[in-house]
Amino acid sequence: MWAGRAAAFRRSAERLCAHPVPDLLDAAQVAEGVRHLDVGCGTGTVAEAARARGAQVTAVDAEPDMVEATRARVPEARTERAVLPHLPYPDGEFDCVTANFVLNHVGDPIAALTELRRVLRPGGRVAVTLWRNPNAAGQSLLGRAVEAAG
Repeated sequence: MWAGRAAAFRRSAERLCAHPVPDLLDAAQVAEGVRHLDVGCGTGTVAEAARARGAQVTAVDAEPDMVEATRARVPEARTERAVLPHLPYPDGEFDCVTANFVLNHVGDPIAALTELRRVLRPGGRVAVTLWRNPNAAGQSLLGRAVEAAG
């Protein structure tokens, strides 16, 4: 969706997507020293806020220019290209995982959520934000995906 459009995203949707970031990080319990994975990092808004809290941040995105934008914005973060539902990390690698307005854009939300859970340590936290449209078929599907992923 945003292939080759990191600059356009920064000028348009970035501020809108940044609004829930503090609550997202609170829900994931992002704090000093935690190993945090930011999935669908976009231009680095979540990664930057997590680093400001002292987290050890790994940020991934499917789009190479988004990876580069995050790498430039948050040089302390480990930033890589990865596409859900296949993350290049071992089981239990992270204390918390966030996905800010990402799951609405994946082809298989059950597989994506299962993968987020796989890379999470036992007792860790996954927090996501979604575009809200209660009448959309995707909202019902996503609710079922969360239940199926455990």
